[in-house]
Amino acid sequence: MTHAWALRLLRWSYCAFIAWASAQTFLAGGHEAHAKILAGVEIGAIAAFLFPMLEIGAGAVLLIVYAIASVITVLQGEPPIRFAYYAATALYILWASRRSARPEGAPA
Repeated sequence: MTHAWALRLLRWSYCAFIAWASAQTFLAGGHEAHAKILAGVEIGAIAAFLFPMLEIGAGAVLLIVYAIASVITVLQGEPPIRFAYYAATALYILWASRRSARPEGAPA
């Protein structure tokens, strides 16, 4: 498997998981409007994250959503570990995508 295919599979599996988790949150959000809003924004951003030409903007939106969700989670007395993992994965995909787009021999 090439690096490009591995990155593509990681991107698509990450997007599928985040879309599924966001849809679950959106549907089960109950009366918590912030949960539905964050989930809706996250679904839109993760759809855009599928496309390398939109990944920087979409990644920024995802990181903002994860930061807000982390604060809400901490205020509810829970550790925000999952959001740190989601953010780290998004950052890795962005880094790997940018790195693979550089010409051979270009400085890092």
